[in-house]
Amino acid sequence: MKQDWAALKEENEILSKLASHDWLTSIYNRGATETKINQLLAEKKTGVLFVLDVDQFKQINDRYGHITGDSVLQEVVRILSLMTFKHDILGRVGGDEFVIYMPLAQNQNFVDERCRQIRSRLLGIQMTNPLINGISVTVCGSLYQPGDDYKSLFDRADQLLLSEKRKKNKKPFLTAAEERRSAARKGIEIDMALIRTELSEQELTTGAYCQDYDTFKSIYRFVERRLRRSGESAYIILFTLTDKNGDFPKLLTRENQMDTLKSVTQYSLRLGDVFTQYSSCQYLVMVSDVDGQNAELIARRISEAFYAETADIEDKLLLHHCYPLKPAGTS
Repeated sequence: MKQDWAALKEENEILSKLASHDWLTSIYNRGATETKINQLLAEKKTGVLFVLDVDQFKQINDRYGHITGDSVLQEVVRILSLMTFKHDILGRVGGDEFVIYMPLAQNQNFVDERCRQIRSRLLGIQMTNPLINGISVTVCGSLYQPGDDYKSLFDRADQLLLSEKRKKNKKPFLTAAEERRSAARKGIEIDMALIRTELSEQELTTGAYCQDYDTFKSIYRFVERRLRRSGESAYIILFTLTDKNGDFPKLLTRENQMDTLKSVTQYSLRLGDVFTQYSSCQYLVMVSDVDGQNAELIARRISEAFYAETADIEDKLLLHHCYPLKPAGTS
């Protein structure tokens, strides 16, 4: 019997929480927020109420989907929870609208500073979506006045918030066609930002760009085409690793030496240069904006670095040959 009573009590507590808390953020829902704040206002007869909403939230939902939109709301609540105290009331009273009630006597300077802190904290957070750089919010607060209940206190803060939103969104009148073109431009800008994020090298390594042979070949052909118009120059340097008799080094020795050659090549070249492994004992390097003399100097620098790193190995020889790239279509 006691177990049944305990289970029933636990179930009632769960149902009570479900009835009073927002399912997404686990803070008070609209009804519970109003009830709790009215209780504290009747008891304390003081305090300050903040109203906050997320700027451009509909666009976030429309552009990135509701999962991303939900994560934004959850992150807002996480930050607000860190900025509130035990006896404060934090509630979600609309889709992207939240309130904070602090049951303490404060002044307007406190309200203004707290609004600034909230905006700053939310703008500074890092979202998992790289295109959402911080969360912009509009937040305003109202101080308790004698006779206030939740609705009157909320209404004053909400009117201030609406006024701030109008200031933020103030823009010249646009026709329907201009609105569509403006929306299309914004959509394209977001698409381009996403494309740049997807295409850009995420972890930029020091030195040259090491690529597989097929990718190197595509870059080579692109540079050939570019040379037809740019008038610039580029060189290919072929490094070949042999022993002193001109034969391939033994397999184990060759692998270690090729690893060393890869390392010194990468760090001896510039960020915009590219290279690839051509065979089991050869690397191809492409350097841009150099003449034959500079290409030879680069090759010697790599060779010297390689010999310095493998000074304990006597039976080795690193050959190099430099060739100028020709514009595409020329023999």
